[in-house]
Amino acid sequence: MRTLTPARAVQTAQEWGFLIERTKSGEAAFGTLSPRMQRLVLAYVESLGVTLLDDAPIFRSRGFTPGANGGRPRAGVPYTKDALVDDFAALRTLVFGAGEKRRLMDMRRSGAVEANAGGASVEAISAKMGNSIDENKALQKTYMPVNLAAVRSADASRRKGRKLLGQERNEYKKLKLSGK
Repeated sequence: MRTLTPARAVQTAQEWGFLIERTKSGEAAFGTLSPRMQRLVLAYVESLGVTLLDDAPIFRSRGFTPGANGGRPRAGVPYTKDALVDDFAALRTLVFGAGEKRRLMDMRRSGAVEANAGGASVEAISAKMGNSIDENKALQKTYMPVNLAAVRSADASRRKGRKLLGQERNEYKKLKLSGK
């Protein structure tokens, strides 16, 4: 997220987001944005007060505005890994209180858990995340742990399958495919 640039922003017929290549896996991924998030990103970019070049990181630190005690003003700079994590933690506490402990890195896991509970295939989740979760059991354990919604979905699918199988006789007749 901290390395997203305007050049990565793309639009399809239905949504827009960011087309990226994952650093760890080299896999392509498309991070779609909800209509609300689109509005928030546009408002954020507008609030920067500058025109971003295509290769300039969009998200920037707060910078510094001198207060009553003085100081040197500093413009916001592209986020470093640590600065983004620190700002996320401060904002999380401000919005949700000190008891909330989710971290920025938990968002990918939350998205995978939600998609899995909603019935998305592991291949679809892999395409969304830009990794090889569909081929890697360790990643599946990390990003798709057991959850009741997914278990209930599997139970419902089993009931549906049991009903369909009960309607079948599984009897086969030999076909004669000769021309005579």
